[in-house]
Amino acid sequence: MPILPFGNHHPKIDPTAYVSEQATVVGNVEIGANVSVWPGAVIRGDQASVRVGDGSCIQDSVVIHAHNENNPCIIGTKTIIGTASVIHGVYIGDSSNIGEGCVIFDGATLGEGVMIAAGSIVPANIVIPPRSVSSGAPAAQIREHTREEVEKQVDKADNIAEVFRKLRRWQNIV
Repeated sequence: MPILPFGNHHPKIDPTAYVSEQATVVGNVEIGANVSVWPGAVIRGDQASVRVGDGSCIQDSVVIHAHNENNPCIIGTKTIIGTASVIHGVYIGDSSNIGEGCVIFDGATLGEGVMIAAGSIVPANIVIPPRSVSSGAPAAQIREHTREEVEKQVDKADNIAEVFRKLRRWQNIV
């Protein structure tokens, strides 16, 4: 897997994280415990920092990039970023779910327990309140995310982390 320095910055990956051999991680990136980074994902901290919280899941072909020091990319714990999403310099709170094919632009702030429907576009500098469900292009809040739905989101993130712990054992990566 390409894990590359950029300038004086070297990616920091927790030893319990699973990063696919087909993923690319560059520069000022920190990947927390029990994170999974799937094939084709690209996480670039070449211009600003990227932080992925414990137990989060970065699915296939996701691109995460922070290209402005004023907008680092911070992804909370137990957050799932769906396949082929593009995330630029945003804050995403804990226990959130970003659907497949979403695009989230610089400076957006997504609260804890947020769900963004597949294919949505979140404009720059927008604030999406905690525990809300948003959809569309541009994304707009359509309802509140219930406590039970947020708990299911946490369970889903835990289940994905367990799958990758098993995969590491099967591949003798432990």
